[in-house]
Amino acid sequence: MIVVKRLFFILLPALLLQLNISFPCRTEAAGGTHRSPVWASASPAALFHVAAAGGAEFANAARGMEPRPAPGMREEESSPWKKSDPISRKYAARQRPGSDVPLTRPDRPWKSEELTTLGIGLSIGDVDGDGKNEIVVIDPSTVYVYSLIDGKLGLLTQHSVRPLELKSVDVASIRKQGPDRIYLSAQNRGSVASLVLEYRNGTLVPVIQDSPYFLRVIHYPTRGPILLGQKRGFNNMYEGYIYRLVDKGDDLEAQDRFGVPLKIPIFGFTIGDFVGDSKPLIAVYDRADHLRIYSPTGKRLFKSSSYYGGSDVILRQAGPEIELKESYGEMREVVFFRPRIMSLRLGEDRAYQILAVTHDSKTMRVMSRTKMLQEGQVVGLVWTGDSMEDKWSTPRVQGVVSDFAVGTLPGFPGRRLITLERKNTDWMSFLRSRSQIRIYDLDAVIKAGLQDSGKRSDD
Repeated sequence: MIVVKRLFFILLPALLLQLNISFPCRTEAAGGTHRSPVWASASPAALFHVAAAGGAEFANAARGMEPRPAPGMREEESSPWKKSDPISRKYAARQRPGSDVPLTRPDRPWKSEELTTLGIGLSIGDVDGDGKNEIVVIDPSTVYVYSLIDGKLGLLTQHSVRPLELKSVDVASIRKQGPDRIYLSAQNRGSVASLVLEYRNGTLVPVIQDSPYFLRVIHYPTRGPILLGQKRGFNNMYEGYIYRLVDKGDDLEAQDRFGVPLKIPIFGFTIGDFVGDSKPLIAVYDRADHLRIYSPTGKRLFKSSSYYGGSDVILRQAGPEIELKESYGEMREVVFFRPRIMSLRLGEDRAYQILAVTHDSKTMRVMSRTKMLQEGQVVGLVWTGDSMEDKWSTPRVQGVVSDFAVGTLPGFPGRRLITLERKNTDWMSFLRSRSQIRIYDLDAVIKAGLQDSGKRSDD
């Protein structure tokens, strides 16, 4: 009986979302709890609008507490790193300026304090031009730039883009001069209104606004970072070709069509030499969260039976008041944002690995308007020619892996895997959520995966 009751309370909110039953939403703002000025439909799209309107930061989120030694025990005795362990002693002390000792043990990821923001996107790059990468995080309406100093995450600056709703973020050096720029996909009441920010004199300045393109930066094996753009269609969210864009300083200019089939949308795909024969292939999440492999001509080579990708970010079809009216009539199909996927050459192997995210779903993905994702992780996949094999993975987290990046960070030697995680607080976690950044030693994660004999094959 207890199991039945628990199952009922887990699935009831999802059923309400599926039926589009309306209710008044409450949001957490810096000044406390207040009632939203609009009645929001219980569809994820309408709730996402409330989240965007709720404030740059959602206060009153619980913060983690530092562990305290038990009564009668000295602090060093209560440490999980035993004093007798020489490796633990090496990493227990914080890194001093100029020291080459890493901030964390290779087998343990660095974790930030919990952020009282609804993190939906992450990227890294040298935003301020000091030669060191910063971490850029977005919530539905604000861009945050964090710097790492002696293992501490500090807010360098932030910028609100209201009334726009942010969908994705990329930091890259597309232009040959100047610091890295922040490329943001955004929507305004259903239309695309993307923008580009640049760090100047301590603040983020919009240098390009109201671009009609969804923006994404991919790393092409032979060309490095490439800025891509795709316009929204009249009937479909993705329509027409994907173009390679050139950053002209104050405008984004479409150059030529990027060579992927029309069926591939701008979000959720990557290109790489997955076999090691110098022939590129395309890996992409489909709308049902399966992973597909295509040839450049559009021939489908593979479709996974397992689920990959997954996001609760909605690409808006229209303004919130129109979506609210439609919730009582014929409902449009919900279009979910497709998260990041990446191809990387790791080690001496000529074949590129596919880095993807994967999640479980409380609703088992049977409901079209909500997924209720959980147990997220980043996995490294190898394409064998006829099947996909898991090589390594990060530990599962309680909530959602919203985004990830690979690169170098000050104070952390070697290549790092940086993840943005959003913890589930309840079924409305995208309204009241806590985010956290983790930094993994990528080589250590891969090595641990290779030593694990229980790799999964998806064929």
